[in-house]
Amino acid sequence: MIRLLIVDDQQILLDGLAKLFEPYEDLEVVGTLAFSELVEAVCAKEQPDVILMDICMEGKTSGIECTRKIKKHFPQQKIIIMTGFQDFHFVELAQEAGADSFIYKESSADEFVDSIRRTLAGEKLFPDIQEHARFGFGDVTLTRREIQILHLVCQNLSYQEIADELHLTKRTVSFHISNMLNKTGHKTVVGLAVEAAERGYASTPEK
Repeated sequence: MIRLLIVDDQQILLDGLAKLFEPYEDLEVVGTLAFSELVEAVCAKEQPDVILMDICMEGKTSGIECTRKIKKHFPQQKIIIMTGFQDFHFVELAQEAGADSFIYKESSADEFVDSIRRTLAGEKLFPDIQEHARFGFGDVTLTRREIQILHLVCQNLSYQEIADELHLTKRTVSFHISNMLNKTGHKTVVGLAVEAAERGYASTPEK
C-alpha cells in the first residue's frame, strides 16, 4: 500500500484529490494538509511514501521552501510538486528544491497515479521545458497554456471571455498574462500580441 500525504492550501482541491484516489486499491491517503508549516511534523508522524505538494501555498512557507526543508530532514522522502500554472520556471524551482517529480493539476487521475507509482519506484518525472515557445527581449519560454491565452488576447477577447473559453478563472488568466509580461519584458499586452502575430502564434493556438 502506497501511503500518500496531500498538501494544498485550497480545501476544495484537497478534498477533490483525496476522493480522486479512492478507486485505487494500492493507494491510501494518510493525511491532507492546508498549512505547509505542519508538513514536517505530519511527515514524521505518518511517514508517507509520497507527498503531493502544491507549489504555491499561502502562509509563511511555500511549497518550494517546504520541499527544501523536508528533503533536508528526510532526504529519502519522495515529493511530487504540483501546480495549476504551466510555467517552466516552476519546474526549475522544483528541481532545485530537490523534488522528485512534477505534475500539473489538470492531469487525469490515472496520470497522477502513474506519477506516484513511478516516482516511488525511483523515476524523476518532469515536463520537457525545451518544447515551449520562446518570446520577448530575453528569448524566454512561454508555455502552451500561455500561448493559448495569448492567441485569444489577439482575438480581442476580454479576460473573462478567455477564462470562459479555457475553463479557467479570471484570476488565473490575469496571473498568466501578468507573468508573460514579466518574463518577456513587454510593458503592455498589445506589445506581446504584436510579437505573437509576427511569430505566427496569433492565428493558430497550441493544443
